[in-house]
Amino acid sequence: MEQTFHTERTLIGQGKMAKVYLWNSFAYKCFNSDYPNDWIDYEIRIQNTISKTGLPTVNYYESEIPHSIKMDFIDGTTLGERIRHEKYKDGLEDLLLLFSQIHKIKNIDLPSLNPFLIREINKLNVDDSMKQLATGYICDIKDENTLCHLDYHFLNLMYSHDRYYIIDWINSKIGNPIYDYARTYVILYEFANRFSKKYLNTIKEQCKFNLSDLKKAIYVMSLHRLSEYNSEKVRKLISEISI
Repeated sequence: MEQTFHTERTLIGQGKMAKVYLWNSFAYKCFNSDYPNDWIDYEIRIQNTISKTGLPTVNYYESEIPHSIKMDFIDGTTLGERIRHEKYKDGLEDLLLLFSQIHKIKNIDLPSLNPFLIREINKLNVDDSMKQLATGYICDIKDENTLCHLDYHFLNLMYSHDRYYIIDWINSKIGNPIYDYARTYVILYEFANRFSKKYLNTIKEQCKFNLSDLKKAIYVMSLHRLSEYNSEKVRKLISEISI
C-alpha cells in the first residue's frame, strides 16, 4: 500500500514541516522524517477534540501511511483566494461570523492559554521590561474557558460547496477570546494590512471589548508572535501600541 501511495499521490500543499498529498479521496499530511511523533500525536488529539464540538472542520483518521495524518479532503478554495482572485466583498464579515461561532464553545479538553503565553514570552530575547509588561497585562485580563483558535485568518477558512471549513487547529487553547481577536489583528497587520484597520474597528464595535484590555491583548500577542517569527512589522506594531 505504501508503494502505491508514493506512485499515485498528488501533491496539493507544502510547508516547512510537511507536504500534503491527495490520494484515494483523502488528504495525507506527510511530515519530514525529523518531525517528532509526539507532535503528530498532539495534533491528532487536538483535532479530534475540535471535531467533537460540531464546528465546521475536517475529521482526522488513523493513517495507513507512516509518519502522516489522514484527513478529509476539502475540494475548495481559501477565503483569502476568494477575496484576492474572485474579488469577493464580504470576506471580513464571513471571517467574523465564524469567529463568533468558535467562541461559543466553552470548557473543552485543551491546554490553558495564559500559562502558555507567559512561558513563551519569557523565553524571548527582548528586554525584561517588555516581558514584565506583557506578564502584567496577562494578569490584568480576566481569564476564561473559551475555545480560541489562535491562528485564525483568511487562509485558514476553506470554502467548498457553499460552506466554510475552519482548518489548522494546532495552536488552539482555552482562554479569553480577546487574545484570539488580538492574534488575528496581529496577523492581518503583518500580512493583510489593508484589512487590519477595518477589522480592528469592527471588533471594537461588535465585541464591546474594554479598549484598554484589547490594547493589552494586542501587545501580548504581538510579543508572542516574535517567538514564532522575528517580524519587523510586528516590532513596529509593538512600538506603536499605547496603553
